[in-house]
Amino acid sequence: MLNIKILLKCLIVAQILILLIVYYIEHVMHIYACSLCKYQRVPFFVNIILLSFLILDKARFNRLFYILLVSIIINVGISFYHIGIEYKFFTESEACITKDTPENTKDLLNVLINQEKQGCSKVNFKLFNFSLSELNFLINVVFLVICVHIIRYEKKQKN
Repeated sequence: MLNIKILLKCLIVAQILILLIVYYIEHVMHIYACSLCKYQRVPFFVNIILLSFLILDKARFNRLFYILLVSIIINVGISFYHIGIEYKFFTESEACITKDTPENTKDLLNVLINQEKQGCSKVNFKLFNFSLSELNFLINVVFLVICVHIIRYEKKQKN
């Protein structure tokens, strides 16, 4: 028998751990995160909130669960696009290219120092020989499979 509450709690823990790891990589290890990397974090925050409500409010389970599915699918799409940019399948969008015009010499110096930080096509960090966007894609596909499994289980329980 599948205990959905325990599974949802595991998903929350996984989402929180992922966010902690990426913030650790960015702020403690000082590895630059491009714009798309930061956009990929937003669905994780949404998922944590939705999963919390799913655990607490069984009455609205279906509606919230489908919103969770949409959030995961959006994250899969963003990470797929990011992987495509890394492998040069897609061209970088305006979101990836920063066009800050320096207003003074200090800003100009910061722009020159941080030039290697610009763009989404450069992979600055790999874990297990995967870029973080590739890992994000794989993890979200796993989350999607788990969610589909939960939906199938819930439908069987109703019948």
